[in-house]
Amino acid sequence: MPVSNVSATQARTVYASTGGSSLRGRAAAANGNVINTSATGLLLTYFIHTGISIYVNYRSFLNFDLSSLSGTVTAVSLTLTRINSGDFPDQFILASEAGDNLATTDYLDGIVGASSYPFTSDATKFIDSAETLSDGGGDGDTFTINLNAAAVSHANAVIGTSNRFKCVFVNTHDFNDTYDADDDGFSNALSAQGIQVSSTDDGTSADYPILNVTTADAAAPTKLQIKGGSLTLKGGSLTIK
Repeated sequence: MPVSNVSATQARTVYASTGGSSLRGRAAAANGNVINTSATGLLLTYFIHTGISIYVNYRSFLNFDLSSLSGTVTAVSLTLTRINSGDFPDQFILASEAGDNLATTDYLDGIVGASSYPFTSDATKFIDSAETLSDGGGDGDTFTINLNAAAVSHANAVIGTSNRFKCVFVNTHDFNDTYDADDDGFSNALSAQGIQVSSTDDGTSADYPILNVTTADAAAPTKLQIKGGSLTLKGGSLTIK
């Protein structure tokens, strides 16, 4: 089956560093307040330092243009390029309806089914369970995540059209609304903690996120039509005149 490797048209992180006074408060914000366009890439994580009251929650939105493709999609996966060796937190990938050009208002409204926080039961998952990113890779290494039937359905809905394939990475503490229960075990740091991967602002297009789209083979013809002439089959040879 043919596979098309489609680079992201846009892949950026929007984050909330205001609202509430905890990571859970930031996750519950209606809007983000910053879109990251720096070389720090897609931040699939959080940032906490209780000593100086820093709490930041990140959500990373990706979109892909499938307008040049055709056929029936049978499988989709994402390939990402690391810019560090982080292996936490675990990730969910959800269906997105963010704008083609990410806005701070997409922080919540850009997630399909999310009208308020938490949205655990309302969002459409593109992977069936949280993905653990413990592949052991470092800067420049890639890893691939296979997406589920809901993602395949979405790809079939947008292939060959001007509508883009869209998804969003949400970490497991954010998705499951467990920051309050989990953050006692988090370590303070002076920067974002956990995994970071290349975005479309990194300057190296070869490192952009890739959507691997598998389509069904074209159907073989089932009929042979001859107008005029003759067809002769003798043993293992076929002669057409």
